[in-house]
Amino acid sequence: MIVVDILHAVIGLAFALFIPGFLLTKIIFKEQELLETIAFSVAFSIAIDIFLGLFLGANKTMYEITGGITEMNVWFYIVIITVILGIVYLIKEKKLLKRRK
Repeated sequence: MIVVDILHAVIGLAFALFIPGFLLTKIIFKEQELLETIAFSVAFSIAIDIFLGLFLGANKTMYEITGGITEMNVWFYIVIITVILGIVYLIKEKKLLKRRK
């Protein structure tokens, strides 16, 4: 049971503090140093988390529509945002590869 909790925490931190921001950084910027990419990834991920929190529970109407900030809602929306950013990144890379050929 402890291993599952540790795995849950590690995956949660990766999704909350790195992965969505990394994809957004790769979409926005063409080339960067590794340290810049990591810094922007963390900053963008935190910004995405803040906007997600505002979206899920900013006012009573949004709270009633989304169900508020629950663990399941946060996981669901973070994964959806990550998948969308991943698709956009893959489309961008595919277009860049076509231009280079």
